[in-house]
Amino acid sequence: MFRRLKFFSAGALISILLLTIGPENRLQNTFNAYLDYFNPEKRVVSQLSISDSIVLPTEISEEDFNNILKGAWVNNKLSDKDSYPQKFVLDNLVAGENVRLTVQLFDKEEKKDSLANLKRYTKSEIISLEKGVELSKRSYNSYFSLIGMFLLIMVPVSLLTRKMILKRSLQED
Repeated sequence: MFRRLKFFSAGALISILLLTIGPENRLQNTFNAYLDYFNPEKRVVSQLSISDSIVLPTEISEEDFNNILKGAWVNNKLSDKDSYPQKFVLDNLVAGENVRLTVQLFDKEEKKDSLANLKRYTKSEIISLEKGVELSKRSYNSYFSLIGMFLLIMVPVSLLTRKMILKRSLQED
């Protein structure tokens, strides 16, 4: 049993080394993607950035919009997620300046394509951009819940593995 565990751990180490060596760190990218999966704020920002149609006012360029979305977090007190269209207020610190962006997300819009078929699409509409406002604090609840789920799974697994190893070692003696 211990011999199998050594082979498994050696294989796991070799695979981790192979994944981390290379032009892009695939292991780190995958780990960050798993962390972002459980973060609802990252989901909102990514949904806004990949929506089919983004309506920007004339005073906001597309480059400014993308800079605001990088590292932005959702102000949960000012956002209205239950209404349609959903209203999200994003806070961010861009170039040392506090920025607040208010966005409406239309998620279930339908339009006809060239063959007269109804297609669903998403639309983001920027309502306002405020500068120099007091920002909200980030919420780290999603990261705490992720750590809690990890511990909830790994603590019993490690205790069972330890128990099995001790039982095998007693049987061999």
